[in-house]
Order: sequence, then C-alpha cells, then structure tokens
Amino acid sequence: MTRIAILGAGIAGLSSGWLLKKEGIDFVILEKQPYVGGLARSFEWHGFNCDFAAHRLFTSNESILQQMLNLVPMGRHVRRSRIYLKKHWMRDPLDVIELGLKLSFIERLKAAWSYINRPQSLSEGNFENYVVRRYGKSLYNLFFQPYTEKLFGIQGDQISALWARQKVRLANPLDLLRENTKTKFQYFYYPIRGGYGAIADQFYQEIRDQVILESTVTELKTAGGVVSHVIYQRDGEEIKLPVDAVISTLPMSVNAQMLGTNFQLQYQKVDAVYLLVNKPLVSDYHWIYFIDSDISINRLVEFKNMSPVDTPPTRTVLCAEVTQHHEQVINKVGDDLERVGLISRSDILDTKVVHENYAYPVYNQNYEDVLNEAYEFFDRFKNFHQLGRAAEFRHREVDDNFETALQTIQQIKQSIPLAVEKPLEEIPMIEKAKGAQIYAVILTYNHYKDTKECLETLFHSDYKDLKVVIADNGSSDNTPELIRRDFPMVHVIENRQNLGVPAGYNIGFQYALTNGADYILMLNNDTAIPPDMVTKLVDVAEKDQNTGIVMPKVLFYGSKDQVWSSGGRYRAFPPAILMTDKRYTSDDSVRLVEYAPSCGLLIHRRAFERAGLFDPGYFFLFDDWDFSERVRAHGLNIWYTPSTFMWHKISKTTKGPRSPLFWETSGASIARFYRRHGRPVWLSLPLHIGYVMLREFLWKRNWQYLPDYWRGVIAGLQKPLGSIPAGNTDKLSRLSR
Repeated sequence: MTRIAILGAGIAGLSSGWLLKKEGIDFVILEKQPYVGGLARSFEWHGFNCDFAAHRLFTSNESILQQMLNLVPMGRHVRRSRIYLKKHWMRDPLDVIELGLKLSFIERLKAAWSYINRPQSLSEGNFENYVVRRYGKSLYNLFFQPYTEKLFGIQGDQISALWARQKVRLANPLDLLRENTKTKFQYFYYPIRGGYGAIADQFYQEIRDQVILESTVTELKTAGGVVSHVIYQRDGEEIKLPVDAVISTLPMSVNAQMLGTNFQLQYQKVDAVYLLVNKPLVSDYHWIYFIDSDISINRLVEFKNMSPVDTPPTRTVLCAEVTQHHEQVINKVGDDLERVGLISRSDILDTKVVHENYAYPVYNQNYEDVLNEAYEFFDRFKNFHQLGRAAEFRHREVDDNFETALQTIQQIKQSIPLAVEKPLEEIPMIEKAKGAQIYAVILTYNHYKDTKECLETLFHSDYKDLKVVIADNGSSDNTPELIRRDFPMVHVIENRQNLGVPAGYNIGFQYALTNGADYILMLNNDTAIPPDMVTKLVDVAEKDQNTGIVMPKVLFYGSKDQVWSSGGRYRAFPPAILMTDKRYTSDDSVRLVEYAPSCGLLIHRRAFERAGLFDPGYFFLFDDWDFSERVRAHGLNIWYTPSTFMWHKISKTTKGPRSPLFWETSGASIARFYRRHGRPVWLSLPLHIGYVMLREFLWKRNWQYLPDYWRGVIAGLQKPLGSIPAGNTDKLSRLSR
C-alpha cells in the first residue's frame, strides 16, 4: 500500500490526510506538538473556546464552502469590525469619506493636496512607493505605513509591492455594488461550537489513528530525484520511514534545511495575548484593527462575538495579536486597551500568552527572487509537495489550504501508480425513516375558533406518529383552557404574555427538541391542512440528507387554486422578498426555494441545531425570512413541493396593512433583517425603505401610517442585534448531519 508522509498536523496537513483517506490512499501525519490544528487551533480557557488569534471562514468557491459547512456546523455573520486611528473609531474597510470627516481640517488639506500631487511616475518597486503613487504621502504616513510596518517589523520601503497589491484597500460607496472578495467581504462563517479549531478537530477525529503526535521530523533522505525516507524522532528513538510521497506543511526554510540547503526567508512571530475580562461584553465587534504604531496591538478579537454558545454570561475573553517586541507584553496590551477606553485594568481577571514563531511570511523586497529560487530547488524532487501558509510562504486561509490540498491529492494520484484508489464516497440517499418523530408546534394568541379548526384538521392527518404542542402567547379568551377541554392529548405551554411570534414559537420548539423530535411541523393557528400533507412533506424531506425545510403550496383559505405562496425569492431591485416566484410557469415539480413563509413548514431538527432557533429580536414579520437565510447559509436546503397544499387565513391577529402595529413592526423588522443579512445594507436597506414609501404611502395613500413605519425603522436600527438562540437542549447528545 502506498504511504504518504504528511509533515505537520495543522489545517493543511489534516485536510490532506482526510482527503487521502477518502481516496483510500495510505498515509501518516507526523506532528511535533502534542496537539493538532497549528495556527488554526483552539483551546479551552475559563469556559471559553479560544482561537490562536483571529480567524474566520470566507470563500467565493461554493463547492469548498459546502464541504466546510457539511464538516462543521457554522454560523453566518455579517461582518462587524472597526479601525482605531488617531483616537477615532472608524469603519473597516476604512471609508475615504468617513476618514475625511474624522480628520482635522489641516489633516484633510494635507491629505487632499498630497493626493492631488501624488507622484504618478514613481516606481512601484516596494510597498511605500506603490501606496504613495496611488494615495499620496499623507495617507501613506497616516494609515498604511504604521500598521504594515508594525505587522512585518521592517520599513515600508523594504516591503515588497506584492503585499500592497494583495492587501491595500480603501473603501468607497461603490464597493457596496461589488462582489465580496478576500479583502472586502461583508459576511463570513464561524463554527457554532468549539471555536475555529472545531474544523481541525473534526478532521482529526476522522483520521486520528493515522496521526502521530510529539514526533519531530529531522531529515529528508533523497535518492534519484525523489524523497525516499522521512527521519523523525519520537520518545528518544529515531525512526526511518520509507515513503512514496511527502506533503510538508512545515515552514519552507525548514524544508530547505532538511533537504540540505538554505534560503533567506523571514517569518514574523506573533504573541497572542489573552485577557479574561470581568464584563459580559467589551464591544459588539468581531475584531478591531489598531493602526497607530504606538499601540502594540495589531488586531483584537472577542470570541463571544464569534459564537456566544455555551460561554459564561458575565465574563468575556479578548485576544490581542502583537507582532512588536515588548518585554512585558501583557502589561503593554492592558495599558493600550485602557488608553483607548475599551477596558480598565481592574477589569482583567487573568491573562495568558501564546507565542508562535512562524505566524506570517515577511514579504521583504527580495523575497520574490528568493522564492523563485526556492521553487526551482524544490521542483527537483518530484514527489515532494508543500502546502499551507508557512510551507508555501504565502498568506493562506483555511479555505485556500483545503482547495490546494484537493489539487495536491489529485497530483499524487496521477503520479503514483501504486496508489490504491477509491472514489470519493458518494453521499448516500437517506432511507425513508420509519416512524420519524414529528411534533406539530402551533402558536396561539386568542381566536380559539381558528385554533380549533386547525387542530381538527391536524388530527385527521394520515401520519399517525404525530404529537402536538400549543405555545400560547397570553391569550385573553381562555384559549389554553378550551384546548385542554376539547383536545386533552395536546400539550399546552402558557407563556403568560405576548412574547412575539419568534420567541413564542421558540418555547414550543425547545420543548419538542428536548423530547426527541426529528421534525417540527410549524403551523399558524389560522391554517388548515389536508390529511396527506404531513406524509408528503416527510417523503420529500427524507430524500435529501441536507434537507432543512420543506414547505407545501399555500392557498388562500377557502380557495381551490388561488396561491398565496409557492416559496419566496429575493428581488434585487426594487429590493423585496416576493411570496411567489413567477419565473416558474409550471408548478408541478419539487424544487429548491430561497425563502419559506412560516405559516406551515416541516423543519428538520438539523436546521435548528445548525442555524439556531428563530430570532426573538423580531416581533413578527421577516422572522421567517431571517430563519430561511440562516438555514441556507448553513448548507441546508429549502424544498417546495406543489403536490400538497394547505390553507391560510392570513393576518387575523395583526389585521394586516390597516394596523399601526403592522406598520411599526414592518419598519423594525425590515431594518433588522437588512442589518443582519445586508445585500449590502448600505444600499439595499435605503432602497427597500424608499420602495415601501413610494408604494404604500404615496401610491396606495396609506400616509396616516407613515409615522408608525418610521418609528419602527428607527427602533430596528437602534436595537442591538444580539445572538441567535442555540437550537440545542440539555438532552441533545449530538449534532445531526
């Protein structure tokens, strides 16, 4: 059997091993440390899962994204980051308009004059010249120079222009019209549990028998233009391992030394300084960049903002990345954070420092020539592959490493005829579940007559293994008592007050999940269903292991064919979510949809476990669009099946668009939705609000509700977004896949 030696158990090495296992190719991973994950590892400290510095997953490669989301449940975050510059807090990426507003009058004049007179003929041979030619000397000195020199520890005129081409950016309003990129992304993904290291841990769990920890590679033996043996030490013993190929994730300079040569490649160290702070939260931001050189911190991350799940409620942990050298780095970080007003020294309960020598490749002015020479040398060894940030001497993220690992494994398959090849495992079709446990959860608030009709149709369902839960939001018409009298088999939960639609439903969802529900049938109390609806929805759900939601055709109550919703879709202009997709002229086949209205949905428990429950920050309206957005963002599918249907009476409680409550809630919900799922928020929210005003208040002359609407918009913009309630309970022992 072919043996591949992988040097290093960081993300690059672990993902390579995981992919080799899928191909049926024998391998072993050698890792010097007693842990895995490398720079993308996490560790537990004071009840928090702490990463080594700041990490996030963003990729424009949908295939890579889906594989990552299937590997580890992750939350989708709309990016919240800030820049601290010259005692001012600013948006990230830095907005040229905001920068102009924050600068003093003299600084604005200098920046404008410097930009107008920037030297267009200046050679772009280094970082400084590249930036000065585009933005002028003043902006270079103010913004670009201090942070970059702090990051690399060398002067700007010694830094390669390649770094500038990859990283230099200033935002402007037009950026909102462009696609997300590695430097200007609006959202990202992060594991729900276990920190960013959950990705490495999942890889490790599936291949741990082929990972040897605390094993130090000391030499690579070569013969005939290939690496023939890997020499490593473990427990004081030297072991000579014959190999057919090597994938090294070790620093390129270390690889060169083991192959008998040297290259002048420089790496920058990082001190990750952790502070346990006696506050529930320090800020609302995922990370903060500190530009000024007199502040030791490059970037600050607060892990609670990445995922608050299972974290202590009264404390938080900050992690400061420091590349400068300071003898008392903890004291310096504490002083800097106090100086900028984020914390007081008295808030710090405990500290910790984790040091890494090979954190960043240093792009000095000579590195490209040295790198080309190095690649020519390594190309002599046909079975030697380098993978990862330190090995490739490139700024690489987890998705980059995974994509490169895929390419590397394909090269190995083609070059080693002895490899025992096995096709990647196909995703098996889930067999139809026998007796899947379904809980129907219905939210009530008065209108018992409607609730009674809904329950009567539900109990005529041909799906027999069906339990029913009522969550009552403080009805004043004796609804809970009447249900217990007429339907003693129904479990009634009394919330005692009107919590709003999503929060009220969440109480019922939590009960159902705790009691082992495989699916939850979410129903409005003003709906009615045919006997075969539940069975047909389950049939569709069970055919796809990535099912999150299945919805039927929703008809107006009393109608035989008048469709209220066949699945929603997003319309870019004017921005809106439409209740039906009129692009489909034929409505006779099961298809994927973007949004599912919550009047009647079959929801698999994996949707709650990955995406969380409904957002209680909504009162009603847009809470189902928000949930649909998160379900899809977690790699799950929303199916629409026209072969079954249900009836919906629509808006009896809120009285629809003729109610001040409706318009105030509409304004608040629209603002909240676009803040969390901006498309982007800068553009789509004003367009959506403007469109509603033209359509509803001008064209339809509902002008009397305009004050209510604006009151809602302002409230929606001011109310903190907060975190999504986790869709897990104490009785859950696993995450569904």
